[in-house]
Amino acid sequence: MRRNLIVIAMVLLPSLLWASPRQERVTIRAFINVSSGCQAQTVDLLNALKTNYAPNVALELIDFGDQGRGFRRWQQSGHRCLTIELNGSPLVKYPYHGKTHAVGFQMPAGMNWTHADLEQAVQAGLSGQLQTATPAEVAACAPARKLEVTVATGTATASGKSFTTVTISGKLVLAIPGSTADAARRAKNAATTLKAWLAKPVRLSDLTLKRTAYGWAVLAAGQAVATATTADGKAFGRDPSVVADGWLGGIKHALAAPTQH
Repeated sequence: MRRNLIVIAMVLLPSLLWASPRQERVTIRAFINVSSGCQAQTVDLLNALKTNYAPNVALELIDFGDQGRGFRRWQQSGHRCLTIELNGSPLVKYPYHGKTHAVGFQMPAGMNWTHADLEQAVQAGLSGQLQTATPAEVAACAPARKLEVTVATGTATASGKSFTTVTISGKLVLAIPGSTADAARRAKNAATTLKAWLAKPVRLSDLTLKRTAYGWAVLAAGQAVATATTADGKAFGRDPSVVADGWLGGIKHALAAPTQH
């Protein structure tokens, strides 16, 4: 009997010594405009992570471009752009190369995060090393980038209304109601502020919103780019905070890196 136990132990011991470490479970909830097709690379990566790390990775893809259930769930979530939650949070941190790396999986890949960041975060979650991060921690880890862009002003007409516009590299980022001298002045000031900000390495986290006595301001490194007023809100049929948020999103999208890593 004793000899049999020894033989069993000798057989089992190597397998116990070489057994893979226990993996934790990672839950991914991704709010992505799948219908547009523009985020196909990110969708492919998410599906690959689910397959490669099955059954420890659970993936839920929510298509907010479907104009139906997915869109309603995205609105209810409170998110305003592409967002990927890992274990319930889009802001996470994990050890990487001897340091703590914090990243926010918001906006398309190539802006605040890369596909490599997503893979590393999932792997950290599987090893039990993934934690929720604060906005300040994410901002501190975001790399500064020097962007070669052009900023210009112009005019546009939509639905019978005229707008004074600001573009970055040909992409519309601000549409100020009207084509008056005041609208032109506001657009020129916005373009000047953006040019000054973009003249040096920048972080997308430099772009913020702030409520002021005049409305909701879009700030670039603390400098006001443009302020959405009550009159702007009436012109668009929306709350000024929503107008300002649209301007903020337009600037971020225009500055997105053209390639995804």
